[in-house]
Amino acid sequence: IEAAGFPAFIKKQPKYLKLGTIDVERLKNTPVKSSEGSQQKSPSYPTDSTTTFIIEGMHCKSCVSNIESALSTLQYVSSIVVSLENRSAIVKYNASLVTPEMLRKAIEAISPGQYRVSISSEVESPSSSPSSSSLQKMPLNTVSQPLTQEVVVNINGMTCNSCVQSIEGVISKKPGVKSIHVSLANSTGTIEYDPLLTSPE
Repeated sequence: IEAAGFPAFIKKQPKYLKLGTIDVERLKNTPVKSSEGSQQKSPSYPTDSTTTFIIEGMHCKSCVSNIESALSTLQYVSSIVVSLENRSAIVKYNASLVTPEMLRKAIEAISPGQYRVSISSEVESPSSSPSSSSLQKMPLNTVSQPLTQEVVVNINGMTCNSCVQSIEGVISKKPGVKSIHVSLANSTGTIEYDPLLTSPE
């Protein structure tokens, strides 16, 4: 929820529910289709707009894939291309469902919340224009690369190598975790993970 740009906190601890990849995909794909009104409305006219955002605070490819993966999961975003060199993001979205200002806030809310975003230009682009067709092609390159991010977590209370092995053993089995290395000396765990399946939290 926070990756999608909304502040959230847990009111009541949940009973643990195990969701497989198919369930997650199904959940991702449901929201907009639930109301019949929007189903009839959306195909009748192309409401896709394209806006360029200037993003300060990106320093590596991980920032780029973080922003692209978070925004591409939003129902009303049809494509996003983030450029580290130009410090920009070109977002194509359904203008009848979301405003550029809402998207700007969504990008700023993406973990770790370090990005400062301003709206550079707003372009209304019908789907036939060449610029939008090149936009649709570009995100395919990012999808084909494996999406992984790395996070370093501080771990207090470890006393011996058995603690290290215990933490590595449990976390490495979690869905979306690619690798984990725990350091007893530094009291840290370095975890490589898939941001679409899990998060630092």
